[in-house]
Amino acid sequence: MEQTPRHRSNGQAIRTARRERGWTQRQLADMCGYSQSTVSRLERGRQSAKDMDVLSMVADRLGISPTLLGLAGNGPYGHRADTTRPMNRRQLLGTAASLGLPPSGDSSRRRPLNPAVVAHLRSLRATLVQSDSLYGPHCVIGAVRDHLAVIEEQVLPSASGRLRAGVLRTASEWAEFAGWLHEDLGQPEVGLWWSDRAMEWAQEADDPALQAFVLMRKAQQSVGLNQRQRAIGLASAALRVRGDVPERVRASAHIQRAHGHALAGDSTEAAHAIATAHELAAGTRATRADQLGGFCVPAYVEAQRAACQLLLGHPAEAVASYQRALDHWPGSYQRERGLHLARLATAHAADRSPDAACATAVEALEIMRETDSRRTTAELRRVVTALTPWRTTGAVRGLVEAVAAI
Repeated sequence: MEQTPRHRSNGQAIRTARRERGWTQRQLADMCGYSQSTVSRLERGRQSAKDMDVLSMVADRLGISPTLLGLAGNGPYGHRADTTRPMNRRQLLGTAASLGLPPSGDSSRRRPLNPAVVAHLRSLRATLVQSDSLYGPHCVIGAVRDHLAVIEEQVLPSASGRLRAGVLRTASEWAEFAGWLHEDLGQPEVGLWWSDRAMEWAQEADDPALQAFVLMRKAQQSVGLNQRQRAIGLASAALRVRGDVPERVRASAHIQRAHGHALAGDSTEAAHAIATAHELAAGTRATRADQLGGFCVPAYVEAQRAACQLLLGHPAEAVASYQRALDHWPGSYQRERGLHLARLATAHAADRSPDAACATAVEALEIMRETDSRRTTAELRRVVTALTPWRTTGAVRGLVEAVAAI
C-alpha cells in the first residue's frame, strides 16, 4: 500500500480538519459509514487507488474541498454537500454497516433491531448538532441525509414492540434537525417537509415533548415566512400540548408567539410573551444544547426580545437588548452569534449609527465565512440596504463590496 508524500499530506489534511471540528476518529468513521481503522489508516497516509470513494466521502463529511485530498473538485460528493442528491447503494450499505444493520432487501430476511442502534443514533446526532452550531449546515447535512435514509429504509421497518417507540422518537429528532439545516441552507420548503415528517413520527411515538417542540419549530418557520397568524396559532398549539414538556420548549413556544405578535404590530402581547419566556428559561436548570429546548437560555431569549423590538420599530431598545444577549452568548453557538451580530448591525443602521453598523457587520461577516449560514447572509444584505443613505462613505462602500463578494 502506497505511502507517498502526497498521501501523507492527504492524511494530514484529514487529521487537521477532524481535530478542528473536535471529532474523534470513531465519530468521523461513524458519519462516513466506515471503520475507525479505515480513518486511522487514511490519516497515516496509507492509501491505495481503491480509496477514492472513501476519500470523497471523508471530504464530504468534513466539509472540505476534495482537492485537499488529491481528488478532482467535481468528484462524486464535491466541495459542498449536495443537499438534493440521492443516496446511492454504496452509501446506503456503508451507513447501514456503521449502525450494525444488515444489507437492505427482502423484509422477510430482516434481523431484529439491536437496541444499541437507538443510543448510537442519539449520540451521533448530538455530535452533529454541535458541529452545526460551530461550522454551519454544510458540514453535516450529508451525514444527516444519509442516516435519515437508513432510518426510513432499514431501522424503522426493523423496529417493533416497545423498541419502536424509541426509534420513532429518534427518527423524529433527526427529521427535525434536517428541517433546521435546510432552513439555514435557504431551503424553507424542504425544511417544512422534514418538520411535517418529524411531527408524524412524534405523534406515532405518542411523545408530547417532541410534538410540542416540532409545533414550536413549525411556528418558527412561519415567522421566517412572515405568516404571523399561522405563527401565533402553531405556537399556541405547542403550549396546549399536555404531558411532560420541558420548560424551555414552552419558553421557545412563547418566543414564537412574541414574534407573531410583533409581526402583527402588537407590542403589548409581544412583550408579555417574551417576559414569560424569560421567566421559564431563567428558572430552568441548564441542559445540554442537543436536548429539546436546550438552546433556550436567557441570552437567547434576550436576543429574541431584541428581534421583536426591531420589528416593532424600536431600534435603540433593540441595540441594547442585542448587546446584553451577545455579552453572555454561549461559545458553542458560533453560527447563531454571527446571525445576531448581523441583526445588531441592522439595528444600528435603523438607529442611524452607520459606523457601528459597519463594524458589527464585519464581525458577523467573519463568522458567516466560517459557517456559510444563508440566514446570516440574508441579514447582512438587509444591513447593506439599510445603510443606503450613507453609501458614499468609505466604511459603507467597503462593507457593500465585502457582502457582494459572498
